[in-house]
Amino acid sequence: MKDAALEVNHWCHEKVTYKGSDSRTSSPLATVKNAYGRCGEESTFTVAALRAAGIPARQCYTPRWAHSDDNHAWVEVWIDGKWHYMGACEPEPDLDMAWFTGPAKRAMLVNTNVFGDYNGPEDVLVKDPRFTRINVLSNYTDTKKIWVRVVAEKNAPADSAAVEFQLYNYAEFYPLHRCYTGKDGLASFTTGFGDLFIWAAKGKKFGYQKVTVATTDTLIISLSRSSGETYSEVLDFVPPPEKMIESKASDSMRSRNTKRFAFEDRIRAAYENTFIDSAKSFRLAATLKINADSLWRILHKSRGNWRNIIEFISSVPSGKRAWVFPLLNEISEKDLHDVTLEVLDDNILNTPVSESLAKENAIFSAYILSPRIDNEYLKPFREFFRQSFSKDLILKARKDPESIVKWTKESIQTDESANYSKAPLTPKGVYELKVADPHSRDIFFVAACRSMGIPARLEPATRTPQYLLNGAWHDVYFSNPALKTNPRGKLTLINNKGNDRKPEYYIHFTIEKFEEGFFRSLDYETDPSLQSFPCSVDVPPGSYLLVTGNRISGGTVLTKLMFFNLEENKTASMDLDLRKNSAPASVLGKIDNLTAFFTRISPGTGTVNKKGTVLAWLDPEKEPSRHFIADLIQKKREFDKWNGTILLLFKTTKERDLFMEKNSAVLPVKTKTATSVNGLMEELLMTINRKAVTGLPVVTFITPRGEIIYFSEGYKIGIGDDLLRFTNPKK
Repeated sequence: MKDAALEVNHWCHEKVTYKGSDSRTSSPLATVKNAYGRCGEESTFTVAALRAAGIPARQCYTPRWAHSDDNHAWVEVWIDGKWHYMGACEPEPDLDMAWFTGPAKRAMLVNTNVFGDYNGPEDVLVKDPRFTRINVLSNYTDTKKIWVRVVAEKNAPADSAAVEFQLYNYAEFYPLHRCYTGKDGLASFTTGFGDLFIWAAKGKKFGYQKVTVATTDTLIISLSRSSGETYSEVLDFVPPPEKMIESKASDSMRSRNTKRFAFEDRIRAAYENTFIDSAKSFRLAATLKINADSLWRILHKSRGNWRNIIEFISSVPSGKRAWVFPLLNEISEKDLHDVTLEVLDDNILNTPVSESLAKENAIFSAYILSPRIDNEYLKPFREFFRQSFSKDLILKARKDPESIVKWTKESIQTDESANYSKAPLTPKGVYELKVADPHSRDIFFVAACRSMGIPARLEPATRTPQYLLNGAWHDVYFSNPALKTNPRGKLTLINNKGNDRKPEYYIHFTIEKFEEGFFRSLDYETDPSLQSFPCSVDVPPGSYLLVTGNRISGGTVLTKLMFFNLEENKTASMDLDLRKNSAPASVLGKIDNLTAFFTRISPGTGTVNKKGTVLAWLDPEKEPSRHFIADLIQKKREFDKWNGTILLLFKTTKERDLFMEKNSAVLPVKTKTATSVNGLMEELLMTINRKAVTGLPVVTFITPRGEIIYFSEGYKIGIGDDLLRFTNPKK
C-alpha cells in the first residue's frame, strides 16, 4: 500500500508541477491538461488519483502559516491503519517526508473537510449534516487546548457570543476557527504553541485579547468595546519555535529519488512541447488576418487548452471579430487554461452591443462582455437568460436596473448554510434552483445585468454588487432597502517618513471595515491607487481598523492597530507606521577569508562586493525555492538599487542553464550563478554552529567583512523583504 501511494505520487509529478495562481481551483483533469497547479490544485489532483487507485486519501491544509505569510495544502493517505502525509506531485523517498515538515511543526492549525455525516475520533471544528471539518494538527506537532470565557456586563457569562481564534498573516487577522459560547460563556480551540488574537462579539459589543498559548489555559474577554472608538495599540505576535528535523532518507534513497524526479520532469516537458509554438501561432494569425502578437500572447498563456482557443477564434462570425481579443483579455490566465468553446461562443454571440456602450471599450469589455465576475467556474448563461427573462423585464431593467434588483430579491431565496463548500453556484444554476448562498446570488445578479447589456460588477474591495447608471456605480444591498445614493468617505494613507520601505497591501498593511461585530479586510491587493503614497480610496462611511505589520527574523510580527471612523463626504488621513525591530542584526558567524570562500565557488566570483552578498542554494523545481525566486523577481528594482551581489548556487550546470534560460531577463542585474561545491554548505553551517539543514532554499546575507547576519532555510515567504532590510546598514 505504501509503495502504491508513493508510485501514484510519482505519476502525478509526471503530469503536474507547481505554479502559483489565483484562488479558483481547477479540476483535476484541467490541471493535467495545463501541467501546472498551485498547491490546492496539486493536492486535489493527487487525492483524485490516489482514490482512483483505491487508496484512501484526503486533502489537508493549513489556512495560514504562523511564521510566514502564506498557506499550504498537501495530501494524507491511509496506510496500514494510520494517516501519513506527503507533498502532492512532490514525491519523496518515503511517507511523512516533505519540504513542509518543519513549517508544519510550527503551524497553529491543520484541518480537512470530511463529507457526509462523519463521526471519527478527531477534534471537530465544524459539525454539519453535510460535512465535518476536523482538526488534525496533532498529527504534525504538539498541541494545546485553550479556553476562552466571554463575559458581558457585571462579569456575567455571555451566551451565544461569537468567538474567533485569529492568526496574523498577510497583514490581517485571519480567523482560523469560529465558534460560539455556551451558557457558561466558554469556547475552546486546540492549536499550536504560538500567539493568537482572540476576538469575541455579541450584538453591538465586542472585546479582544492577544494570547500566548504556551503560557495560557483560560482567557477572559469582556464585551466592553463598541464600534466608533478611536485609538491605537501595538502588539507583538510570536510563532511557535522552530524545531530541528532529522532526515529519514539515506543518501542512496535520495539519489534514486532525484534521478526519478529528473526523468519525470522530462516526461512532463515532452508533453508541454506539444503546446503550440510562436511560429505556428504567427502563421495562424496571418491566415486569420488578426494581430499576430495578440494571438501569440493568448495562445502562449492557454497552454494545453490552445486548441479550444483556436477553434473559437476561427469560428467567430466576421461581424463579431472585433470583440475576440477584448473578450479573451478580460478573462483570467487560469480561465485560458480551461475555458470551453461553449462559454466563449455564448459570450461573443449573445452579448448585446449598443453603440453608446461599445464606444466605451473599457467599460463594455470589463463589465458587459466579460463572463468573469468573481471566482466562479465559467459556464454559459447569456443565451439562457435572454430566453428565460421576459422582454418586458429586460427593457425595463435597461432603463432602471432596480427592476432586476427587485426581481432577484423576490425570486431568489437565500440559504446561508447549504453551500458548505463555498464554491459559487453558476448563474444559470442559481436561476434554476431559485435558491443560493449570498455570494452566488451576487454573482448571479451581475451575470443577469451583463446579459441584458447593463454594466455590472462586484466592487473590487468590498465585493458589493454594483450596476453602472448615468456614469456612476450604484451599490446593491439585497438584505436592506435600496439606497438612492451611495454614501462615501475618503481615506488618505500617508507613508511614514521613518519607514524603510514602501508599504504593500496584504504584505505590510490592510484596511478592515467593521461588520456585525468583526473587522474584515477590504481587498485592495491589485488596486493601482494604493501603489504610491500619499494615496486615497473612496469607501463607505463606518468604523475601520488599519493594521500594519513588520515580520522580523524568526517569524515574529510587530503590529500596530489603529481604530478610526470615516464619515460621509469627509476625509480621514492615516499614517502608515511600520514598527521597527530595535535590536541590531546579530552576527551568526564569520567567514575569515571571504575572497577565498567565493573563489572556491567559481574563479569569477572571488571579488567581495562592498555592498554585501546574498548567497543562496536552490532547488528551482521545488515549491520553496520557487517562492524565493519569485521574491527576487518581484523585488528586482529594489535589489538593483542596492547593487550588491546575488549569488545563486545549483546542483548541476544543466539545472543552472535551464533556470537562466527561463529567468535571466527578469532577475536583478547583479545576479550571478554557479554550481555548488562539495563541502561549501557544510563549511558555512559550521561557521554558524549548525549541523544540517532541513531543505532548500538556503539563503544567507554576508557582509563585506564576512559576517553572516541572515540565514533562512526551507519554506519561507518574504525572504526578499528580509534581505532588503540588510542592504542598507542605516536601516
